[in-house]
Amino acid sequence: MIQIRHIRLRSITANNTYGVDIPLSSGLNVIQADNTLGKSTTLMSIIYGLGLERAIGPRVDVPLPYAMRERIQLQPESEYELVLESYVAIQLQNDDGEILSVRRGIAGATERKLIQTWDCPLEEVDLGLGNQKDFFVLDAGAAVRVDGFHHRLANFIGWDLPQVPRFDGEEGLLYLETLFPMFFVEQKRGWSIVQGPLPTYLGIQDLPRRIMEFILDLDAGKVRRRRSELRKEQLILQTRYRELRKELVQGKGTLVRIEGLPNEPTAEFGQGGSVELSVYHDEAWRPLAEVADEVQARIADFDEAEFSVLEGAEDGLKAQLTEAEEQYSNLNSQVQVLRQDHQLARSEQLAFEDRVEALETDLLRNQDALKLQKLGSTLGSASTDHTCPTCQQSVATELLPAVSREAMGLEENIVFIKSQLDLYRSMLGSASNNLDMINVRYQSLREEVQEQRFQIRSLKRDLLRPTKSPVRSELEEIVRLEARLERWQAQQEKMDGAVDGLRAIAREWARVRTELRELGAGNLTVEDKSKISSFQGTLQELLARFRFSSFRANDITLSGDDFRPQVVTQDEDGDRVVKDIGFEASASDGIRLKWSYILALVVLSKKFETNHAGFAVFDEPGQQQMRELDLAAFFAESARGAGANRQVLVTTSEVLDRVTDALEGVEATIHTFDGYILKPLG
Repeated sequence: MIQIRHIRLRSITANNTYGVDIPLSSGLNVIQADNTLGKSTTLMSIIYGLGLERAIGPRVDVPLPYAMRERIQLQPESEYELVLESYVAIQLQNDDGEILSVRRGIAGATERKLIQTWDCPLEEVDLGLGNQKDFFVLDAGAAVRVDGFHHRLANFIGWDLPQVPRFDGEEGLLYLETLFPMFFVEQKRGWSIVQGPLPTYLGIQDLPRRIMEFILDLDAGKVRRRRSELRKEQLILQTRYRELRKELVQGKGTLVRIEGLPNEPTAEFGQGGSVELSVYHDEAWRPLAEVADEVQARIADFDEAEFSVLEGAEDGLKAQLTEAEEQYSNLNSQVQVLRQDHQLARSEQLAFEDRVEALETDLLRNQDALKLQKLGSTLGSASTDHTCPTCQQSVATELLPAVSREAMGLEENIVFIKSQLDLYRSMLGSASNNLDMINVRYQSLREEVQEQRFQIRSLKRDLLRPTKSPVRSELEEIVRLEARLERWQAQQEKMDGAVDGLRAIAREWARVRTELRELGAGNLTVEDKSKISSFQGTLQELLARFRFSSFRANDITLSGDDFRPQVVTQDEDGDRVVKDIGFEASASDGIRLKWSYILALVVLSKKFETNHAGFAVFDEPGQQQMRELDLAAFFAESARGAGANRQVLVTTSEVLDRVTDALEGVEATIHTFDGYILKPLG
């Protein structure tokens, strides 16, 4: 939490330096002056000095009058002087007693996106003391980077701003601009609504609820945010797992299959389980390790034996050639069969894809129809009502098909379609896996066909070579076996490294999933309910003290969705009715409701651990010609609510005597001004 200890305004012309210094204390501070003399400027300078102009609107114009931007005059009848340079300076203090003095330029050479800070009071800054550090605002990163001023301000206040979902599907920070309208009521738009007005242009989903959950520091809000973070982390882990698995599967080669590797991360896989490579060898899928041992043994046999020579080996070579040609013919026949199997499997896959797409379309149509039905639409029910959908006349039952039973309702139909979707998606997955298996077998057979072709050619060449020459086919077979073994070993090493990475991802995924389950439903905790009950009770007490009369104060409650004030009444039948206050309250009661809501948050921050800013600002609270008695009650409750550890800042154009009477018996600091607040200095 913070408090504002000093406000400084300077507007410099060629001949004069205009300005004002307003020291502020804890508790209630009242700034009194006539209208159009600059009292609202003092409070709006807080917004500008802290780089929060987007809290009151999407535009980034300077929210200060022309006396701080363009021209200024000594008296209403005086000539204007051109403003050459101007700035705002604010001194803040947090709960730890740390000081942060802030200065931001308006007119002149200083860039408005630059904010200068010092770690000492403004009086010491004037003497050249303190450590200066510059920050930027109103640019990307101002809320998250080390050199961004809002990042610095949030840390100074003691806030850890959460990530919240946006309408674009991404997540972003709950910016300071969204929070300050709950602490700062500016004169032009601030009195129009109880919460805010809030900067909805930032695109944050459920903005009122996100803001109030953070300010109230609700455990339910923390659980919801943590669940969102975990779900995002879970999705990232699943994506990483799928990408790494896809890379591994696609890079394993066409003749190798991975056994025991799940499509999605699982806790069981993270803890262990067998994962091995299989190859299609000798017309069957066999473990790579087993086939590799056989190949290694054959290579070893070749290494130990002397190579044959053609002399005396013709009969054996002819027998081998005959066997190779028969094997070649057999493999070609299998390839033809697999081609047909591939066509059938592909047709089956396409059929399942079409069916799934059709079911998904039907599901959306039925869900939309159910939505329309719940909204009161009668379209689509004509046939069951025996009514012509065009002319709305009765239709004889003979014109309609005879049915032996009633058709399923929309809800039943949706459930049925969903079950069909689950079934056909499962069948589509099986068909896709079957197609992949056929592709692997097809590629394996084609490689065997190629090897048989090479062997046939080698055997034929051997039969034509001189009788003293070594058998070339044996040498070529050794080369092929060694190349295949080397390729398999490389694939095995790659798989082992990738599987280790996949297991690590699966273990992390299991941890995230476990934490998600342990979070629970995220309902309000006992501490949350106690806070909300106290908040609501304080709101009702303040409404009663401010003489709120549109409804009974005890009938005003807080919405469970966004904590907005609502009224509980009864209808003609005596049933309980809950509705938003909205335009049900009078204009003056709308002001009383705003007083009560903002002050109730201040009071609550003294009873519970919250994320309140530590101060509240009311620019012209005497809206709608509030009675002196009501204004006196507002001042009294503001002083009592702020106490010694909080701060309430108020500007008013009420005449000084009325303000003095209203503050009788109230501990407050009054700053009163005669004429323009910005006056020549020295």
